[in-house]
Amino acid sequence: LFFLTDVYGDEIRLQDPNPVPGLHRVEGKRPAIYLRFRDKENDHGFVRVYPGKLQVENAYVIIPVDNDTTVKDLICESLKKFGLQSHQIEDYRCSEILLDRGVTERVLSWNERPWEIMKQLGKDSIRQMELMRFYLQLKQDPHGPNLALFVGNLPPGLSQRNYEHILTEFLGFENKFSSIGPIYYEYGSLVITYENASKAVRAFQALRESKYEEKHLLVLLLPNIEPSMVPAGVQPLLVFVNVKSGGCQGLELISSFRKLLNPYQVFDLDNGGPLPGLYVFRHIQDYKILVCGGDGTIGWVLQCLDNVGQDSECSSPPCAIVPLGTGNDLARVLRWGAGYTGGEDPLNLLRD
Repeated sequence: LFFLTDVYGDEIRLQDPNPVPGLHRVEGKRPAIYLRFRDKENDHGFVRVYPGKLQVENAYVIIPVDNDTTVKDLICESLKKFGLQSHQIEDYRCSEILLDRGVTERVLSWNERPWEIMKQLGKDSIRQMELMRFYLQLKQDPHGPNLALFVGNLPPGLSQRNYEHILTEFLGFENKFSSIGPIYYEYGSLVITYENASKAVRAFQALRESKYEEKHLLVLLLPNIEPSMVPAGVQPLLVFVNVKSGGCQGLELISSFRKLLNPYQVFDLDNGGPLPGLYVFRHIQDYKILVCGGDGTIGWVLQCLDNVGQDSECSSPPCAIVPLGTGNDLARVLRWGAGYTGGEDPLNLLRD
């Protein structure tokens, strides 16, 4: 499926038995190679399809595909493997979700070809190909139409009326939210809710381009997690990662966790802090928190948890620590270890 090319040799494909000695060398630079995907020579393969908010037992199903397989075919085969063959295919959609640099979602049309999508991603970046998932979802959300936007970088300590006035100036009355709250006054952050998806999208785009007091607003579209989505006897895990801790270790961990878990369980603390994740899990009665960072990161999460706990079903979830960086005295006292070195398997961290 893959091959190697010489970066400084016009990407000539390397051949056995001794590819490295023949690499071109550029003054002041080390020899380098690219790992490339054989897009033209692969006319079939397998893709994983994950369930989005579906009550099924499988974490994912594996579907064989080729150059002629359409998204409609993929949905049909996925429904069979998930045991939902009695359901109407017209009620479902398939999304392409990229986990690279956050989580981005694109709803696929029925005539698109999943294998061609995979091959194009592999041609551009094998890493992006590995971080892409197909999600099978209902077109109509069974848990209600409400869509929540988290808005941050507002001035702290204003009244609700002032916050509403600021947002309405950016949105206009035609895109005004259905409700506002909770408001995190000391952080200058809040949540607004929409009952209309089109309005929510327009509001998201408008606020994302807006500035207040020379600061860009932080805007996040939050997933909707309800207790009915959690199977009986399961204790979900909410993961917070400080990507700035420990050099690049935080980036490595968040990428790994988003592949191992549902990406909506994993939150980047550099993008809104702990509040968005705690809001998303506010209705879950029994869950755990994993915090990846230094002592300051742990204190930040616990402070936010203390502030919002009274509005949540689970006010004191158990918290575990994956120490990153150098300031890890708290982790040592609690016997969580001296720190993540990068050599540990992220799956073992989750099991522990």
